[in-house]
Amino acid sequence: MDENNAIYDKSFKRMIRTCPRLLIKFVNHVFGKKFPLNSKIEFNDTKGVPNNGSVLDMDIYFTICGETFHIEAQAYNSDMMIRLIEYAFSNVYDKYQNIDRDHARYTMAKQAVVFLKDKDRTRDKLYITLVLPDDREVEYCVPAVRALGYHPKDLVENDMEILLPFQIIRLHRRAKDYNMRKDQTKKRFLNEFTEMCNDIVSTMSKLHEGKNITTEEYKTMLEITKTLEEYVYTILTTYQKKGLILCYRKKLCSILTKPEKLAKKKEE
Repeated sequence: MDENNAIYDKSFKRMIRTCPRLLIKFVNHVFGKKFPLNSKIEFNDTKGVPNNGSVLDMDIYFTICGETFHIEAQAYNSDMMIRLIEYAFSNVYDKYQNIDRDHARYTMAKQAVVFLKDKDRTRDKLYITLVLPDDREVEYCVPAVRALGYHPKDLVENDMEILLPFQIIRLHRRAKDYNMRKDQTKKRFLNEFTEMCNDIVSTMSKLHEGKNITTEEYKTMLEITKTLEEYVYTILTTYQKKGLILCYRKKLCSILTKPEKLAKKKEE
């Protein structure tokens, strides 16, 4: 794995594993399911061993109500379909069934990809054509969620609140050359950056106040948002040296350093 993207992979896995209700909402939306939000999620072994003996490590591999799902999080699309096919057949014994002496059946996990840095939400599927030995062709497609194609409000409306912390990546490209820009351009960027951050955290706060997310989910979202913000925008040295603290950062630090505030609001 690219070390530069490890933080995104780690954050995505943490979000998925600690927010089961939000994961079920996401699965229901992406795969067109209707699982109850209290459904049990069983996280399966993500290690797959292909024929060459190497080890494949899927991001998230889990079962809900007897149906198995595999979700990968990537920065951008990079031969993703080839990898998905390789992942799909790396755990064949998981869903392999002997029918009789001459027939067997293998049920593939339902797969989807989340591109964390991609904004083009119109490209919502990936396709690959499988050519069988008898020349028959089967077109296989998987849902592709372009996370930055949605703003915080859109994510809430589409039951994809689980991706809210990753909205902080939205301005990552423009931040790279921040210190080389003119003062006026810097100021404009910082205003947009502040507005973006406040929108993200205020959306999370409204969800929590309305009891649409639990206190634990709320805290996890804030922690991941803070972690990603600190990692992605370290280039903003001038911003940090001047001691300019965003309203959202004050709120973020206040909530995360005073857990008793959250405890008072804990759902019954």
